Amino acid sequence: MNKDYDKIFQEEIVRILNELYNNPINMGETKIKRAVIQTEKRFVTYLLNHNLVSNLKSVSGGGKWGLQLESNGYEVFEKYNGWDDYKKKVIDPKSKVEKAKELSVKYWWIPILISLLSLAVAIIALIKS
Repeated sequence: MNKDYDKIFQEEIVRILNELYNNPINMGETKIKRAVIQTEKRFVTYLLNHNLVSNLKSVSGGGKWGLQLESNGYEVFEKYNGWDDYKKKVIDPKSKVEKAKELSVKYWWIPILISLLSLAVAIIALIKS
């Protein structure tokens, strides 16, 4: 079920980014891409956390969000070959580093414990020989 949820989540992210990049509101000659998109808050929060879009907060209620594509959002289409490549090359490595940092902070005491155990074994071996 988790894989199904992740697939649906990623499909919605792709839909939002494609809509912003390919079908923005016509604002004249500016290259700023903005759109009003019907979606849930969790998707907007995910995009905001990864600096892909900014929330204009111009639309009220109803699950509609005024979004503007940021520089990282442009990179998804222009530098990388779509969301899949961007996610694999940018977001996944960052999340792996963050998880590793969290684990190292959570289990800081394990290397100390191993050092103390090896010191105890060395002392016992020294005493018995």
